[in-house]
Amino acid sequence: MTPLEFITLADLVPIIPEIIVLVTACTVLLVDLFAPQKERAFTLAVTTIIGLLLAIISEVQLHGKDITGFYGTVVADDFSVLFELIYLSVAIVTVFLSRHYIAENEMNFGEYYVLLLTAVSGMMFMTSGLDLLVIFIGLEIMSISSYILVGIKRKVARANEAALKYLLLGAFSTGFLLYGISMLYGATGSTILPQIIDEVQKNGADNPLVIVGMALVVIAMSFKIAIVPFHMWTPDVYTGAPTPVTGFLSAAAKAAGFAVFVRVLLTGIPLDGANWENVLWILAVLSMTVGNLMALRQSEVKRMLAFSSIAHAGYVLVAVVVGSASAISGVIFYSFAYAVMGTGAFGILTIRDAGRVPQTYDDLAGYGKRNPFQALMMTLFMFSLIGLPLTGGFIGKLQIFSAALDGGWVWLTVIGILNSALSAYYYLRVVMFMYMREGALPEGTELSVKSSGFALTGLIGTAVAVLYLGVFPDKIIELASSSIQALL
Repeated sequence: MTPLEFITLADLVPIIPEIIVLVTACTVLLVDLFAPQKERAFTLAVTTIIGLLLAIISEVQLHGKDITGFYGTVVADDFSVLFELIYLSVAIVTVFLSRHYIAENEMNFGEYYVLLLTAVSGMMFMTSGLDLLVIFIGLEIMSISSYILVGIKRKVARANEAALKYLLLGAFSTGFLLYGISMLYGATGSTILPQIIDEVQKNGADNPLVIVGMALVVIAMSFKIAIVPFHMWTPDVYTGAPTPVTGFLSAAAKAAGFAVFVRVLLTGIPLDGANWENVLWILAVLSMTVGNLMALRQSEVKRMLAFSSIAHAGYVLVAVVVGSASAISGVIFYSFAYAVMGTGAFGILTIRDAGRVPQTYDDLAGYGKRNPFQALMMTLFMFSLIGLPLTGGFIGKLQIFSAALDGGWVWLTVIGILNSALSAYYYLRVVMFMYMREGALPEGTELSVKSSGFALTGLIGTAVAVLYLGVFPDKIIELASSSIQALL
């Protein structure tokens, strides 16, 4: 009998959402081929959204089930379900933001949505994988799709440069990951996380192969999350990529990286000992500080948001350092919060204002008068990124820093709070330019409300989510807390 004959329909249950997303990608390819030219763009977007919504429904059905499949290599537990809901939600918002953008930038073809869907499927396999090889395959599916999405504006040199840098450094991190997996396999005889931890507990974590293998895995994931000093690709890639893609990568891809980080460290090889704690402590401080200091120097809003995303990765890494139940639930909540506020902030920059897409702070001068509703939403996103009360960003930072204080990490908390205060300068600078500066605009141009209707729908959804997470966070916090009990 072949191995496939031992696979049953029950094995497919944990990956039903992933199957739905991949089937949707195939459907989009067919729709792109046969749909009438006039209706094709709208039909592609709607088909993608419907598929993502069906995947969300299937994820909700899997909540609380804790089902494994394929000989324990994949799992549908509450942890994976919550993170996969983040990816799917961000993808839906990205489709809304992309509808007008891809038409205006000669990217209006079905492959865009197919790549978006395959990237999401890769993230989902990363999160549901209990086998390092499944995580690796999911990571590569996400990465390859992302490389192409970054460079999909084929006639723009900046996009091509960004895609090449992303590809080269992505391949570099892939090498680290594979070497790390091979060493862990050599030390434990398995690539399945529960089996790895059993072997480590039996034989001790001082095996050089375990130490070096785990270090290589941490370095590889640090590249994907853009942790300093493995962040070099982030500003150029985020700036050169199409803006909806930038928002998607900053929100969903980072969340996927942290999901793997948490699962590997908690379910795989806990990084016990002062040396590991010191390493992660230093990485968190460097990420927060370097990200914020570099963001202060930027004149392009998109590049500023790219550097600030590095700082936010540092905030989340604080929770990973602490490692308590409340801290890890803070990782999940903050991933939700950053997903909506980050996607929303980048989303504002996809909509043409007076015939141009805002790029620099000066481009936003007078934005509050020309587009009061969009300026109000951008203000909300900036306030949430700072961490002001009544926003999701405030609750997320409060949960992480409170857990750090409870765990005795006083200096790490102080550094995090000071960095958060430092970020207020460049975030409030956006608000100041929108409302307190007069902008010189080309004559005879105006915002086309019709062309940005899809984008406004997505932005309203993210703005509502930011307020909901800030005013009514209890339900999400409860779900996040319950989802990590099986991991600890």
